Amino acid sequence: MATLLRRLLRSAAAPPSISGHIPFSTRSRRTPHRFRRSRRGPNPPPPSPDAISAAIASLPSRLTPPMLASSLASTSDARLLLPLLTHSLRLPAFRPDPAPFLVAIKRLAAADLYADFDRACALAFSLLPSLPSPGTLLRDALYFYCQFGRLGKAFHVYTLMRASADPASRPAAGTYHALFTALLSRGRGDTLVHYMHMDNVSALFRQMLEEGITPDTRTLNVLVRGYAQSLHLNDALRVFHQMRPLYGCEPDAATYSYLVHGLSAQGRTRNALELFDEMRGKGLLPTEPACNAFVSALAMAREAEDAERVMWEMARAGRVVDEITRRALVEELWRAGKREDADRLAREMEEKGIVSARELRALLSSVHDEDGDENLDVDDRERSTW
Repeated sequence: MATLLRRLLRSAAAPPSISGHIPFSTRSRRTPHRFRRSRRGPNPPPPSPDAISAAIASLPSRLTPPMLASSLASTSDARLLLPLLTHSLRLPAFRPDPAPFLVAIKRLAAADLYADFDRACALAFSLLPSLPSPGTLLRDALYFYCQFGRLGKAFHVYTLMRASADPASRPAAGTYHALFTALLSRGRGDTLVHYMHMDNVSALFRQMLEEGITPDTRTLNVLVRGYAQSLHLNDALRVFHQMRPLYGCEPDAATYSYLVHGLSAQGRTRNALELFDEMRGKGLLPTEPACNAFVSALAMAREAEDAERVMWEMARAGRVVDEITRRALVEELWRAGKREDADRLAREMEEKGIVSARELRALLSSVHDEDGDENLDVDDRERSTW
């Protein structure tokens, strides 16, 4: 099977410890991010020659890197940044410096001008041996390539960082976090593809450890999320149980939320409940998707008492489950023959402001109509709101 990382690193001088050992599927090409190409409008036309000439004429006569960086930051039209940068590099007395490149790539990425951004990065990389302290430049370039969904370019920057003689330019925890996130964003909702991506993330994580980089909670959360979303919860739990004793990291609300959500999706409500109670004991709140998945899973597992307890506890903390989850809980009570409990719970939701009188009527109607019960008692207060 062809591997993605082989293809990503083929054009770069990848160190032998990574090239060719991470299996990866290239089936998905989606990049669900604000930089996704399908969401961009048409490319803006290039600036006119007169606008370029005027911008060049406005540069100081004795140009220095700090002056150029200031000029690039103050230029109103981002399309002029690349022409100004290339003009300055042709000047015999101009000495390249990372500062102008940093200004240019940040502004071009913010303006969604990928072609100019890529050319500015290519210019910087061609001058890399002569640039002092290029670590920040490389880290920002890798980050923005990940945001644009250009994984091949991001891994090219990664190989440049690993090959750099400057210790400050070497990959750091944030570098790996950006790569992990970019890789997993390609999995979308396909659990099989997502798990195949996790092979690559796991291999990169091992390489991160081999280089002596200590992972933080944010980085480990990406691993937990990846395994949980691909429904390989035992792997997610393994990482979770290693966080404190092995890496000295404390699980946070996101860690628990990924696990509770994933365990709920697998129907492992007992495990999810243990983690939920542990989380609440630490004063942490799960995310709304985790709350909805957990309450729904408890309801479908006929664990109505726990589902109701969790729902009210989350409501008191400001996490109100959504309409689908509320309906699932009431309907499961009704199907289990606990019709009085279903009616009571629905009316308590209305009394405590979770549902309106109109929503209460619809909720009760759905469960009563399912059983052919037309004797639905609705008080006058509810009728007055119809």
